[in-house]
Amino acid sequence: MKYIKHFTIIALLIMAIPCNAQLTINIRYSAPKGAAKKYVKEMEDSGIAARIRAVEGCIRYDYFFPTDDPEGLLLIDEWADQAALDRYHASPMMKEAAALREKYKLGGRQVRMFNPLPQNAQPDKNAQSMDNSLTPRRQGLAVIAAMEARGDQAGLEAALTDALGNGLTISEAKEALSQLYAYTGFPRSLNALGTLQKVLAKRQADGIQDDPGKDADPLPADYDALRQGTEVQTRLSGQPFNYGFVPATDYYLKAHLFGDIFARNNLSFADREIVTVSAISALPGCEPQLVAHVSGARNMGVTDQELRALPALLEEKVGIAEAGRLRAALAAVMGDTDTRVQTVDFSVWPKGVLNPYGQFFTGNSYLAQLDGGLANVSFEPGCRNNWHIHHKQVQVLICVAGRGWYQEWGKPAVPMTPGTIIAIPAETKHWHGAAKDSWFQHLTYHTDVQEGSSNEWLEPVSDEQYKSIE
Repeated sequence: MKYIKHFTIIALLIMAIPCNAQLTINIRYSAPKGAAKKYVKEMEDSGIAARIRAVEGCIRYDYFFPTDDPEGLLLIDEWADQAALDRYHASPMMKEAAALREKYKLGGRQVRMFNPLPQNAQPDKNAQSMDNSLTPRRQGLAVIAAMEARGDQAGLEAALTDALGNGLTISEAKEALSQLYAYTGFPRSLNALGTLQKVLAKRQADGIQDDPGKDADPLPADYDALRQGTEVQTRLSGQPFNYGFVPATDYYLKAHLFGDIFARNNLSFADREIVTVSAISALPGCEPQLVAHVSGARNMGVTDQELRALPALLEEKVGIAEAGRLRAALAAVMGDTDTRVQTVDFSVWPKGVLNPYGQFFTGNSYLAQLDGGLANVSFEPGCRNNWHIHHKQVQVLICVAGRGWYQEWGKPAVPMTPGTIIAIPAETKHWHGAAKDSWFQHLTYHTDVQEGSSNEWLEPVSDEQYKSIE
C-alpha cells in the first residue's frame, strides 16, 4: 500500500496549482527489472491509458523509457486546467492505474509545471505538447547538443541516429557539433564529430542514404566579422555588450563566435540557440550562462512554447539533472513555477539497482555494491529508511552527494552534505534519508562487527516526524 500512499501525496501537492493554468506533470517511475515495460503494456492493452486520454481536458498522456535509467519510466501528462485533472482523479481509471502501479511495484517522483492562461482563454488540445512545440528536427538538435556536452558518445550515437531519421541533414548535424566547440571545447566537439562519422558510415553500410543538406554559403570578400558579430551579440543580449575585463575574449566572442560562426547560414539563429541552451543545460556550474542564453534564445526567435517543451524532452532523452537546470533557468527568465530538486551525478557514484530492502524505506532508494565492503545508497527526494538498530556493530555513513538527514531517537536531526561522516554506535535507534528537495547519496559500511551482529528494522519515520525537521 505504500505506493498508493505515495501517489496520494503527489495528488494533494498538485491540487495546490492555480486553477486557471494549463498543467504539465512529469513523473519518473522506478521499478524492479522489466516491470516498467510490463506496466505500460498492460496499461495500453487493457485500454486504461486510452480511456485516460479520452478524459475531457487531457492534452497528453504518454510513456517513455529514459536513456539514463533503462529500467525506469517517464510519464508526461498534460491537462487543460486543474478541473480537467480533478476529473481524472475522480474517474475509475485513476484507481485502475494505481492498482497496476502497485501490482508492478512502481514508485515515482513528480515534477510539476503550470502555465497561467489568460482569462477566458480556451486551451488548445495540442498546446504545450513537446511534439507540436518542437519539430522533430529541432528535437534532434537539442538532444545531440546535450549528449555532446555530456561527453556521452553512446547516447550521442543513438541521438544522431534518431535525428537523421527524423529529417536532420548531415550538414546541419556537422554544423551543430562544430559550433559547440565554442561552448564545450574542442575535445568534446571533435569526439562528437567522430561519432557522427561512425554513425554515417554504419547507416551507409546498411543502405540508408541520409540527406547531405546544403553547406553554408560563402561569405563576401568584404565581410566584416567584428561588425556583424557585434550586431548579432547585441540582438542576442538585448543591448550592447562589452567584456572590458578581458578585451581579447570580447573580440573572440564578437568576431569569431557571433561573427564567423553565426554567419554560417545552414543553421538559423534560433536553431543555434536551441543547440546552445540544450548543451549548457548539460554543463553543471554554468547556470548563469544558461539563464543568459534562455533570454537570448527568445531574442533570436525561439518561441516560449519551444523553450517550455525542452525540459520534458531532455528529461526523456538525456537526464533528470539536465532538465532540472533548464527548468530553473526558465523560472528565472520567464517566471514559470519551478519545483526543481537538487540532483546528483550518477556517473560519479553509481545509482545501482532498486533497493532490495525497499520494504523498509518510505519512497525509492537504490543500492550499488562497491569494492571493499562499501555500498552506495541513493535516495530520491523525501525517501528515508525506517527507524532501525544495528546490533553488535557500528555503521559508518559518508555523504558523497546531495543533501540528507541523520537522526537518533530522542535527539535533533543532523544535516548531511558531501563530506559529512557519521559513525553510528551499536544499539542506537536511528534513521537516515534524503531532504525533501534533494537526491542524497551516502556510502556505508560496518566496523567493529561482533559475533551475532544483526540489523533490527522498526517502524517507519512518519510524515509528521519527517516534516518537522524540514
